[in-house]
Amino acid sequence: AYIDRDKICLEGTRVDIIDKISQWINNTETNVPKIFFLHGPAGTGKSAIAHTIGKQCKDQGCLGAFFRFDRTFSLERTPSKALRSIAYNMAINLPKFKNGLHELLNTNPYMADSTSLPEQWENLIQIPAQLVLDTKPVVIIIDALDECGPQEVNGPRRQFLSVMMKGVRELPYNFRVLVTSRSEKDILEVLTKYAAQLHIQDMSELEHTKEDIYKYVVHKMQRAINEANFTHEQCETLAKRAEKHFQWAFTVCQALYQEVKAGVKVKKRFEKFMALNMDSRNGLNLLDQLYKAILAEIFDPSDNDAMNEYRKVVGQILAASEPVSKLTLQSLQIAYGHYLGETDSEQGVDAVIPWLGSLFIGVNELNVPIRPVHTSVRDFLLDETRSHQFAVPIAEGHKMIGVGCIKLMTEQLHFNICGLPNSYLRNSELQNIEDLIKGILPEMLYACCFWDIHLPYTPCDNKILGLINAFIMGYSLFWMEVLSLLNRIDMARDIKKCVNIFGKIMVESTPHLYVSALPFLPAESILSKATQQQFHNVAKICKGQKEHWPSIQAILVGHKKCITSVAFSLDGKKIASGSLDSTVRIWDAETGNAIGKPLKEHKSSVHSVAFSPDGMKIVSGSSDFTVRIWDVETGNAIGGPLLGHNNPVQSVAFSPDGMKIVSGSSDCTIRIWDAETGNEIGTPPQKRHNNLVQSVAFSPDGRRIVSGSDNFTMRIWDAETGNAIGKPLKGHNDSVQSVSFSPDGKRIVSGSLDSTV
Repeated sequence: AYIDRDKICLEGTRVDIIDKISQWINNTETNVPKIFFLHGPAGTGKSAIAHTIGKQCKDQGCLGAFFRFDRTFSLERTPSKALRSIAYNMAINLPKFKNGLHELLNTNPYMADSTSLPEQWENLIQIPAQLVLDTKPVVIIIDALDECGPQEVNGPRRQFLSVMMKGVRELPYNFRVLVTSRSEKDILEVLTKYAAQLHIQDMSELEHTKEDIYKYVVHKMQRAINEANFTHEQCETLAKRAEKHFQWAFTVCQALYQEVKAGVKVKKRFEKFMALNMDSRNGLNLLDQLYKAILAEIFDPSDNDAMNEYRKVVGQILAASEPVSKLTLQSLQIAYGHYLGETDSEQGVDAVIPWLGSLFIGVNELNVPIRPVHTSVRDFLLDETRSHQFAVPIAEGHKMIGVGCIKLMTEQLHFNICGLPNSYLRNSELQNIEDLIKGILPEMLYACCFWDIHLPYTPCDNKILGLINAFIMGYSLFWMEVLSLLNRIDMARDIKKCVNIFGKIMVESTPHLYVSALPFLPAESILSKATQQQFHNVAKICKGQKEHWPSIQAILVGHKKCITSVAFSLDGKKIASGSLDSTVRIWDAETGNAIGKPLKEHKSSVHSVAFSPDGMKIVSGSSDFTVRIWDVETGNAIGGPLLGHNNPVQSVAFSPDGMKIVSGSSDCTIRIWDAETGNEIGTPPQKRHNNLVQSVAFSPDGRRIVSGSDNFTMRIWDAETGNAIGKPLKGHNDSVQSVSFSPDGKRIVSGSLDSTV
């Protein structure tokens, strides 16, 4: 993210709030809140203030980092990437911070790949920041936090905000964090919780907004005023109609200059916009009605052909994983046309894009990425309840881009696409690798990096399967060659096996795709069979070549002793493990990387681990006779140990609603716990086998518990009262080691040392 000079406030506007923020930044008192939170409705000028403060801080040498969340860059707006970007910016701007970060990453290089937000904040920002104890302020600006992700109870933006609120308290006294966001429920809930440590400013409460908008309108319409076809009175009318929404005024000014039909005068269009029936109390409605009016001038809703072209082209613009230029859109649409057997498919781009200048940036240039002028434009077009006949089906845009990407790669990818001079240099040893990469057309770079994001939106039929097969059989190595040059090997998700095994040498040296990886492909793999006819002059494996890919996906290394228990989170994104080394560890199931540090509170071996249904907690049982609950986000223990057992805890489980925990122990009992308070539910003596309890599990409805014991039996228990239900279930003639309910709760399965199920 960077400071955009085109977004800076017009001189003489927003003076009060800019002065207020500047005074907060330069206040040297130690009790000054370190966070200034600026929130308000869409289109009220929050980003303009953020960019203005950013420029001032940069000019004064006190800017630590500027980061803007942006929905148009869908893969770059994650909290994890935001923290990495902030740390990178601070390393560039602050030499002392850079030295601290460099030292930390040299000591713990895995920190750069961590996906734990608390760990990232602590290691990439908080620890290096302790070295920047200057008298001069250090300002971090985070713009458009609401674009970090959707409103969710435990969604990414809420997690990011919570980590930031806790982490900022540990930064040196001279650090300041300015955050802007829309006033959305989940964000305001967190703000309320931390209100005592914040400066909070609601944009709707700012004074002089109408006067500022008037100044802005006069500035934007100066050319029309000079040409005597626009008056100051009209500027004043426009400013009044905008209420407190700068974006509305900006869009009207843009639209008045945008030619839509020959002979239509600015005055006539102005009167049309001012006659719109708009509810001035609702900012979104103001913008929605304006956007509809602008689009209705350009595209006739009764013209089906024109509307179809509009939806196809705008759908592709909005579906793009990052903004693409007109040329790239044309190339992808031409490739999609080739797939369909059409010859004039690029004409739709030329027929639509030049007329979108009021709502999109970059429409009048061939190589400038096209993007909405404001997030509200994107939101409007994707919400059919707001845009009605102008709604854009983004799935169709994804399909066209996805198929276009695959078709383009099958038409243009080839061996040694950048013309590397020899096969013996590492990528890092190529002095002009950036120039070589520039030789790859932008549309090809986009296709190689993002096709897999779009293709899932394409309905599966024999034709698309044939195209995908042609790509995999004939072009997949050339694709990985491009990814290697871009250091984007992580995007090769659909040839995951090859990347997992040979990725390291690909990153170190692109030619080794062919020199090393190709000979060692399993003989029966699709990739080997597809490429063996293309590359004859590679090394041959005479003995020991594998027939098939190994079934193992990854080896997770970190524990110091035997691992006794593992569990997946319900969403499949994380793994928990318990070990005889007395620790619990959390792993990223996609990358295999450890998340955070080992969870150390148990005094002896950990025998069992389980995730809560929402994935936010882990429960563990140990030989130290205790049960512990852990916060997955922070890695911290929640409360103290759950005490009650007087022998090792062999098995633990969460109830389906996450409100209860059950534990089974070598003390012959099972115990039921309140997952929120840690208090025991029921009376322990009632929940007893006459030998060690090895396994426990909840029924799908959470009303019953089953336990398996060394006394060869299973028992069923009432989860509310803890009372036994019926008699022991007998049949095994040795210890019952594992038990589980069927998904419908009608059956129980058990596994025993007697070798039976």
